[in-house]
Amino acid sequence: MDCIIPGLRVSRVALLVAILSLMQAAGLQAAANDDPPRTARYYRQQAAAAYKAKDYAAAIENFKKAAELVPDHPTVIYNLACMYALAGRKSEALAALSKVAEMGLVLPADKDGDLASIKDTPEFKLILARFEASKAPVINSSLGFTFHEKGLITEGLAYDPAEASFFVSSVHKRKILAVGKNGDVKTFASEQDGLFSVLGMAVDAKRRHLWVISTAFPQMVNFRKEEDGTSAVFKFDLRTKKLLKRYVLSNAGKKHALGDLTIQSNGDVFTTDSLSPAVYVIHPQKDEIELFLEDPGFGSPQGLAFSSDEQHLFMADYSTGLFDIDVKTRKIGHLAPLSGATLLGIDGLYYHKGSLIGVQNGVTPQRIVRVSLSKDLRRAERLEVLEANNPLFLEPTLGVLVKDMFYFIANSQWPLIDENGNLAAEDKLQDPVVLKIRLDAR
Repeated sequence: MDCIIPGLRVSRVALLVAILSLMQAAGLQAAANDDPPRTARYYRQQAAAAYKAKDYAAAIENFKKAAELVPDHPTVIYNLACMYALAGRKSEALAALSKVAEMGLVLPADKDGDLASIKDTPEFKLILARFEASKAPVINSSLGFTFHEKGLITEGLAYDPAEASFFVSSVHKRKILAVGKNGDVKTFASEQDGLFSVLGMAVDAKRRHLWVISTAFPQMVNFRKEEDGTSAVFKFDLRTKKLLKRYVLSNAGKKHALGDLTIQSNGDVFTTDSLSPAVYVIHPQKDEIELFLEDPGFGSPQGLAFSSDEQHLFMADYSTGLFDIDVKTRKIGHLAPLSGATLLGIDGLYYHKGSLIGVQNGVTPQRIVRVSLSKDLRRAERLEVLEANNPLFLEPTLGVLVKDMFYFIANSQWPLIDENGNLAAEDKLQDPVVLKIRLDAR
């Protein structure tokens, strides 16, 4: 099967396994229903079945319906191009493929047998040249810091302005490292504190708390299957370096994968669940984790970021794009896709002076992007690539803003660990690298 490739590149191996399992279960359930939900995922499943049966007309119609729901989904458009090519509709195949190339992405069109009918055309050769151009490095970063410890599988990054220190989270070793301003590295918290795989983190500088997201993934040491799908938020006191409280989402009933968070100025903590799609909140007054909102439009919620006036809570959804949430009314707005770009596949999300900075690791090439917003912050107006094809990249993940400098994990090394928690050979593992980009310099 040449053409039906994954919908988006998934940044976390564990998350890929979990989400694919969930999708398969959803597909089986949909097949058993007389009136299954007409989601983009549903139409992709129908298209895949039609493709397997060599019913290319049906595959085209289903991919078109999926594209109507998620018009900037690059591999839906790519697969549509393949179906057009198989059906002999060459001009439509070239138009769809050109649309993907315009996004600045790279897909294996030159090796895809389903595109054989258009491979000898001048237009196809021009499209291949655009794919090749998208492999060129775009580098605006410099080294933030690095340190010597392999096998961490780093994910999250936080900054404490009071001590000018960074925190780095480890998925595999279930710990948090503190990196001081002089470069010294110490273990801040570990499995002994009850941590699972450690993901997103954020410092509440006003209250001197470090908030940490942790989920039981098979990639962590000492994984126990009965903990799979358990997630928790941890609150640490930065003065005493002690754990204050754990806020647990049990895997009883359904599995969770909390991954990232943000903190409102009043102390409210918001976090996203990418597996059972939803947003949760911890209010200081109640001091417990509770469901804030869920929506049928959510597929895989990831990063969160407040606008400077906190009137907008932006959320990146890996499979459906960017959302604008009104915290007071819980009204949800979906930012419309941009022509010639895709807003999908964004993991970490950060607000900076009227723009959103995103770690877009769900596409190829993986990249750091800036999404410029309209004056009312309700529309995306432009996507600019700040960093791409950096040879230091090995699955960039999350970051943190320090004034006008954006620091981010450049080489999380997720591809170097399998779903059973087995690391690659020692000579393939790398020391963690954090890069930084000065945003106002551009």
